[in-house]
Amino acid sequence: MVDFLDAFPLRIGFLVRLGYWLELRYAPWSYDATYRLWYRLPFFVQPLGALINLLTRRKMLRWVRETDADVVVSTYPMASLVLGAARQKGRLPIPVATFITDFAVHPLWTHPGVDLHMCVHPQSAEAAAARSGRAATAPGPMVPDRFHAELPDRSVARKELGFDDDERLVLVVAGAWGIGDITTTFDTLIADGRYTPLAVCGNNEQLHKKLQTRGAGHVLGWTDEMPTLMAASDVLVQNAGGLTCMEAFAAGLPVVSFEPIAGHGKDNAEQMANAGVAAYAADADELFPVLDRATSLAGRSMTANGRAMFASDPADEVLDLAAAHAPEVVPERAARRVSLRRVTAGVAAIAATYAAFTAGVGTAAAHGIGIAHPKKAGSVYLAVRLSEDEVKSATLPDVLRQANGTAIVCGRLVADAPDDVRRLQAAGVPLANGGWGHRDAVQWGRARSDLMRSLKAIHTVTGERPREFVPQRKIDGFDLASARLVHERVVMPSVVLTEERSVPKLRAGQVVVLDGRGESIDELLHNLYNVQQSLTANGLAAAPLSQL
Repeated sequence: MVDFLDAFPLRIGFLVRLGYWLELRYAPWSYDATYRLWYRLPFFVQPLGALINLLTRRKMLRWVRETDADVVVSTYPMASLVLGAARQKGRLPIPVATFITDFAVHPLWTHPGVDLHMCVHPQSAEAAAARSGRAATAPGPMVPDRFHAELPDRSVARKELGFDDDERLVLVVAGAWGIGDITTTFDTLIADGRYTPLAVCGNNEQLHKKLQTRGAGHVLGWTDEMPTLMAASDVLVQNAGGLTCMEAFAAGLPVVSFEPIAGHGKDNAEQMANAGVAAYAADADELFPVLDRATSLAGRSMTANGRAMFASDPADEVLDLAAAHAPEVVPERAARRVSLRRVTAGVAAIAATYAAFTAGVGTAAAHGIGIAHPKKAGSVYLAVRLSEDEVKSATLPDVLRQANGTAIVCGRLVADAPDDVRRLQAAGVPLANGGWGHRDAVQWGRARSDLMRSLKAIHTVTGERPREFVPQRKIDGFDLASARLVHERVVMPSVVLTEERSVPKLRAGQVVVLDGRGESIDELLHNLYNVQQSLTANGLAAAPLSQL
């Protein structure tokens, strides 16, 4: 990881950063004018790129050589211009990807020499593809796990931070620099009295001291506790549409744009509102009706749209790009004269490794090696593999929730019945990845198309990433490796029950899966009832797979 501004000679990079800060703080009209200029006169991008390229190209290419990189990823528009030009002119032999962190795709963000533009939303990807004429995808934002999987409960977060349960907390943010008219936002919220502002001022100590004089609301300076603050808050009010918004989308916190900063702040606010992932209050009169909608049931669709942005891991696309452009290794003549013994030994080693990675790992997994193990004493881990007809049942969600069961859903079911799967989620039923069911002759391809494709489908529909993978088939090392890549645990059933098989005596620590495929909903519910009776008779309790 390198800072592109360090590629400038002398102290030009420092002056670029300082100039940007001064513009945003003291002359936002100037920044807005230059930001809009590239939209209206896009042909000016080329001379600007030529100047930046002249100043930074040599050091950029040296960085690439010194690191022996296989691919270069840019998260900064000016760096993308230089890398795209170098790639286009043949000076850079390895592929270049740009990760566009803004929702709005400014002309400086794209370049026809860049191999892949990755965006946070399909709407952004469409704009990037149109501007660059090159491939653009929408894997979604990159946000640390602590903003979704490790997020604390609301009541726990409030207790930890010392906030009252009945406060209607509005988290007000302005980035690391504390830029924008945060004072107006803070005072407007205090004057109304229905919402309590919780302002994070970043490094702006002057703003921090100024807001503290109000004697109302909550005011913080720089903090590393944003996940806890988001868990404790009811809504986020922001002014730039930057990374904090992406973190809020992951946390399921409604986002409202108000008093956006010039340039990209206004652009992002409009684009996010158009995509339905955030609301935009144009003035103080609109702010409170918008806050009321965002914090009511109507705001749930907005937060669901935000979570659905996290379609896949952008890192996977970078790795795929590098692999697709990997140079072919052409052996020299001397290498062709290797002895038959070495060739035979190599083939044997490959065959042995492959066998160990497939049949060997499958056998080890059958004995509990490399898979999830029970942690809760006195419990049986209960899950139900559902068919499309069963997932449509109106009674099933409540029955599964009361039974402490996990719903195992396959990717095809999620794609065919998304509303029914969301109904299970809304009822509080934990979901597990049941795989796609795709058969591929090559194990690695099978693992990717089965496990990963299904995970992506579930995440797109529900906004959640299941942590458990319950395959419908024997597994091998490729499955375990794929599961590890996407942070899923492989769960192998101890007992699989169908209507034809009677319920055996159950023991603590077993993973019991009721396979409802091929059964009617009545048969499945009857089987579930028999399992519950067996558990009660043996003094056991059911637990979802997430407690493994």
